[in-house]
Amino acid sequence: MVNKDTNARQDKVFEIIVLSYIETAEPVGSRTISRLYEEGLSSASIRNVMADLEEEGFIQQPHTSAGRVPTQKGYRYYVDSLMQREALTKEEEDWILKELHKVKTIEGMAEKVSKVISELTHNAALIYIKNLKRLSFLNYLLEDLIQSERLIDFLEEEPGLFIEGTFRLFEQPEFEDAQKMRLFLQAFDEKCNFLPILLRDLEEEGVHVHIGRENALDKLVDVSLVVKDCYVGRTAIGGIAVVGPTRMRYSKIISVVEFVADTVSEAIERF
Repeated sequence: MVNKDTNARQDKVFEIIVLSYIETAEPVGSRTISRLYEEGLSSASIRNVMADLEEEGFIQQPHTSAGRVPTQKGYRYYVDSLMQREALTKEEEDWILKELHKVKTIEGMAEKVSKVISELTHNAALIYIKNLKRLSFLNYLLEDLIQSERLIDFLEEEPGLFIEGTFRLFEQPEFEDAQKMRLFLQAFDEKCNFLPILLRDLEEEGVHVHIGRENALDKLVDVSLVVKDCYVGRTAIGGIAVVGPTRMRYSKIISVVEFVADTVSEAIERF
């Protein structure tokens, strides 16, 4: 699966497996693939392709099911090489802008953003931001601070972390296992578990996707994080993230996170 041109059939079958599993949470069998593969492919050919994908570690067979599901390695390949982003609708963008325009403080912004993201993505949302309270009496200096790149000197060291929508994870079949849910909720309860991941992303621009074991924390091996920084000028002051099962709808969630983070960066300069 290194060369997409010479492995178009394999990529197509794999993409069908990923999208179908994201949609249904059910293992995907050859019949489903045959129905969705537009150019037509025999059952024997599909089974051969699935065998190759499994051998390469992109899919696996859960339990005794005849179907297959993507592995974390497979999700990484999908996100990096196959995924096409889903654009937000005009209605969604307008709603986000309207909701964020209502807030007047950093704390209000953080609370509103986490609720907006959770509602749009049907997953848990995080927003973490360095404390800007000490800037309240220095608003007239804000532009000079940004230009001189000294804004960071006026930020508190410990970021605030706001969490919204953890209840939505109970709706996901991946977390019907009580042990998995216990570990995950414990990670939310101990907010410090997320901060090293989130703060590390401040060092690089753009959207970051952490899948399963890439989080380097046992409590988060079954979840993915989609993260993007927020800025005042050129200074990263925090960011927003969606947390959910590795079977998340990456194509839409990445678009949501990017749009909201960019909107927050614009809005935050009002304070």
